Amino acid sequence: MTPLTPFRMLLSSHHGWDELAGRHPDLMHSFMRVVLPASTLCAAMLLYAGHINGHVYSPALSLPGWDMMVLLFWLACWGSVHLMAAFIRKAVHAAARPPYADCYRLAGLTALPIWLSSLGLLLPWPLFNAAVGVLGLVASALLLYHGLDALFEHDDSVRTESLAYTVFSVGALVWSLLVALILLPLL
Repeated sequence: MTPLTPFRMLLSSHHGWDELAGRHPDLMHSFMRVVLPASTLCAAMLLYAGHINGHVYSPALSLPGWDMMVLLFWLACWGSVHLMAAFIRKAVHAAARPPYADCYRLAGLTALPIWLSSLGLLLPWPLFNAAVGVLGLVASALLLYHGLDALFEHDDSVRTESLAYTVFSVGALVWSLLVALILLPLL
Protein backbone atom coordinates (compact mmCIF):
# COMPACT_ATOMS: atom_id res chain seq x y z
CA MET A 1 0.00 0.00 0.00
CA THR A 2 1.14 3.51 -0.77
CA PRO A 3 0.32 6.59 1.33
CA LEU A 4 -2.44 7.48 -1.16
CA THR A 5 -4.12 4.07 -0.98
CA PRO A 6 -6.45 4.95 1.93
CA PHE A 7 -7.72 7.96 -0.03
CA ARG A 8 -8.23 5.83 -3.14
CA MET A 9 -10.15 3.31 -1.05
CA LEU A 10 -12.76 6.02 -0.45
CA LEU A 11 -13.50 6.22 -4.16
CA SER A 12 -12.79 2.76 -5.55
CA SER A 13 -13.76 -0.82 -4.86
CA HIS A 14 -10.39 -2.03 -6.11
CA HIS A 15 -7.53 0.26 -5.01
CA GLY A 16 -6.34 -1.21 -1.73
CA TRP A 17 -9.41 -3.38 -1.34
CA ASP A 18 -8.08 -6.08 -3.68
CA GLU A 19 -5.01 -6.40 -1.48
CA LEU A 20 -7.13 -6.54 1.67
CA ALA A 21 -9.48 -9.12 0.17
CA GLY A 22 -6.53 -11.49 -0.26
CA ARG A 23 -5.74 -11.43 3.46
CA HIS A 24 -7.93 -12.85 6.19
CA PRO A 25 -6.53 -11.79 9.58
CA ASP A 26 -8.10 -13.14 12.72
CA LEU A 27 -10.22 -11.00 14.98
CA MET A 28 -7.44 -10.29 17.49
CA HIS A 29 -5.12 -9.10 14.73
CA SER A 30 -7.76 -6.64 13.46
CA PHE A 31 -8.44 -5.47 16.99
CA MET A 32 -4.77 -4.91 17.84
CA ARG A 33 -3.81 -3.30 14.50
CA VAL A 34 -6.91 -1.23 13.68
CA VAL A 35 -9.50 -0.90 16.42
CA LEU A 36 -7.32 -0.50 19.52
CA PRO A 37 -4.92 2.16 18.16
CA ALA A 38 -7.62 4.25 16.46
CA SER A 39 -10.09 4.10 19.35
CA THR A 40 -7.27 4.91 21.76
CA LEU A 41 -6.37 7.97 19.68
CA CYS A 42 -10.00 9.06 19.80
CA ALA A 43 -10.16 8.55 23.57
CA ALA A 44 -6.88 10.41 24.03
CA MET A 45 -8.19 13.33 21.99
CA LEU A 46 -11.34 13.43 24.11
CA LEU A 47 -9.16 13.46 27.23
CA TYR A 48 -7.09 16.26 25.73
CA ALA A 49 -10.22 18.25 24.92
CA GLY A 50 -11.54 17.73 28.43
CA HIS A 51 -8.36 18.46 30.32
CA ILE A 52 -7.01 21.31 28.18
CA ASN A 53 -10.13 22.87 26.67
CA GLY A 54 -12.88 21.52 28.90
CA HIS A 55 -14.09 25.03 29.68
CA VAL A 56 -15.05 25.44 25.99
CA TYR A 57 -17.19 22.30 25.88
CA SER A 58 -18.56 22.04 29.40
CA PRO A 59 -17.34 24.34 32.16
CA ALA A 60 -19.34 22.48 34.80
CA LEU A 61 -17.88 19.00 34.17
CA SER A 62 -15.04 18.05 36.49
CA LEU A 63 -11.85 16.31 35.33
CA PRO A 64 -12.88 12.99 36.92
CA GLY A 65 -16.19 13.35 35.08
CA TRP A 66 -14.32 13.74 31.79
CA ASP A 67 -12.18 10.73 32.63
CA MET A 68 -15.20 8.52 33.38
CA MET A 69 -17.02 9.68 30.25
CA VAL A 70 -13.98 8.95 28.06
CA LEU A 71 -13.49 5.50 29.61
CA LEU A 72 -17.13 4.58 28.97
CA PHE A 73 -16.88 5.92 25.42
CA TRP A 74 -13.68 3.96 24.76
CA LEU A 75 -15.21 0.68 25.92
CA ALA A 76 -18.43 1.40 24.02
CA CYS A 77 -16.40 1.94 20.83
CA TRP A 78 -14.98 -1.56 21.14
CA GLY A 79 -18.45 -3.00 21.65
CA SER A 80 -19.88 -1.03 18.75
CA VAL A 81 -17.36 -2.55 16.33
CA HIS A 82 -18.51 -6.03 17.39
CA LEU A 83 -22.13 -4.98 17.01
CA MET A 84 -21.52 -3.60 13.52
CA ALA A 85 -19.53 -6.69 12.51
CA ALA A 86 -22.41 -8.93 13.56
CA PHE A 87 -24.86 -6.75 11.66
CA ILE A 88 -22.70 -6.74 8.52
CA ARG A 89 -22.43 -10.53 8.71
CA LYS A 90 -26.22 -10.88 8.94
CA ALA A 91 -26.94 -8.29 6.23
CA VAL A 92 -24.56 -9.49 3.50
CA HIS A 93 -26.40 -11.27 0.70
CA ALA A 94 -24.22 -14.29 0.06
CA ALA A 95 -24.74 -18.02 -0.32
CA ALA A 96 -22.69 -18.55 2.84
CA ARG A 97 -22.23 -16.10 5.68
CA PRO A 98 -18.87 -14.33 5.45
CA PRO A 99 -16.39 -15.04 8.24
CA TYR A 100 -16.98 -12.91 11.33
CA ALA A 101 -13.32 -11.83 11.35
CA ASP A 102 -13.70 -10.31 7.85
CA CYS A 103 -16.84 -8.46 8.92
CA TYR A 104 -15.04 -7.23 12.04
CA ARG A 105 -12.15 -5.97 9.93
CA LEU A 106 -14.54 -4.05 7.67
CA ALA A 107 -16.39 -2.60 10.68
CA GLY A 108 -13.07 -1.47 12.17
CA LEU A 109 -11.85 0.04 8.91
CA THR A 110 -15.17 1.82 8.43
CA ALA A 111 -14.89 3.41 11.88
CA LEU A 112 -11.37 4.73 11.21
CA PRO A 113 -12.39 8.07 9.63
CA ILE A 114 -14.76 8.75 12.50
CA TRP A 115 -12.07 8.03 15.08
CA LEU A 116 -9.53 10.08 13.12
CA SER A 117 -11.95 13.00 13.02
CA SER A 118 -11.26 13.36 16.74
CA LEU A 119 -8.01 15.06 15.71
CA GLY A 120 -10.20 18.10 15.11
CA LEU A 121 -10.40 18.43 18.90
CA LEU A 122 -6.90 19.89 18.82
CA LEU A 123 -8.67 23.16 18.03
CA PRO A 124 -11.28 24.21 20.62
CA TRP A 125 -13.89 25.31 18.10
CA PRO A 126 -17.11 23.29 18.51
CA LEU A 127 -18.50 24.12 15.05
CA PHE A 128 -15.22 23.12 13.41
CA ASN A 129 -15.22 19.91 15.49
CA ALA A 130 -18.76 19.12 14.32
CA ALA A 131 -17.81 19.76 10.67
CA VAL A 132 -14.79 17.46 10.95
CA GLY A 133 -17.04 14.83 12.53
CA VAL A 134 -19.47 15.06 9.61
CA LEU A 135 -16.56 14.67 7.16
CA GLY A 136 -15.55 11.56 9.12
CA LEU A 137 -19.07 10.16 8.72
CA VAL A 138 -19.02 10.82 4.97
CA ALA A 139 -15.63 9.10 4.62
CA SER A 140 -16.95 6.22 6.71
CA ALA A 141 -19.96 5.82 4.40
CA LEU A 142 -17.68 5.76 1.35
CA LEU A 143 -15.40 3.16 2.93
CA LEU A 144 -18.39 1.06 3.88
CA TYR A 145 -19.86 1.07 0.38
CA HIS A 146 -16.61 0.25 -1.38
CA GLY A 147 -15.59 -2.24 1.30
CA LEU A 148 -18.87 -4.13 1.06
CA ASP A 149 -18.55 -4.20 -2.71
CA ALA A 150 -14.92 -5.31 -2.71
CA LEU A 151 -15.04 -7.85 0.11
CA PHE A 152 -18.52 -9.36 -0.08
CA GLU A 153 -20.73 -8.25 -2.99
CA HIS A 154 -18.36 -7.88 -6.00
CA ASP A 155 -20.90 -6.36 -8.38
CA ASP A 156 -21.17 -2.62 -7.64
CA SER A 157 -24.93 -2.91 -7.98
CA VAL A 158 -28.06 -1.40 -6.56
CA ARG A 159 -28.12 -4.29 -4.10
CA THR A 160 -24.70 -3.22 -2.79
CA GLU A 161 -25.96 0.36 -2.46
CA SER A 162 -29.01 -0.85 -0.57
CA LEU A 163 -26.87 -2.95 1.73
CA ALA A 164 -24.50 -0.03 2.33
CA TYR A 165 -27.42 2.29 3.16
CA THR A 166 -28.85 -0.24 5.59
CA VAL A 167 -25.54 -0.94 7.33
CA PHE A 168 -24.63 2.77 7.41
CA SER A 169 -28.02 3.63 8.91
CA VAL A 170 -27.48 1.17 11.72
CA GLY A 171 -23.90 2.42 12.10
CA ALA A 172 -25.07 6.04 12.25
CA LEU A 173 -27.58 5.08 14.93
CA VAL A 174 -24.84 3.34 16.92
CA TRP A 175 -22.55 6.35 16.45
CA SER A 176 -25.37 8.66 17.61
CA LEU A 177 -25.67 6.62 20.78
CA LEU A 178 -21.91 6.88 21.32
CA VAL A 179 -22.02 10.65 20.82
CA ALA A 180 -24.95 10.81 23.26
CA LEU A 181 -22.72 8.98 25.74
CA ILE A 182 -20.27 11.87 25.41
CA LEU A 183 -22.86 14.65 25.41
CA LEU A 184 -24.96 13.57 28.38
CA PRO A 185 -22.26 14.34 30.97
CA LEU A 186 -21.55 17.65 29.23
CA LEU A 187 -25.12 18.90 29.67
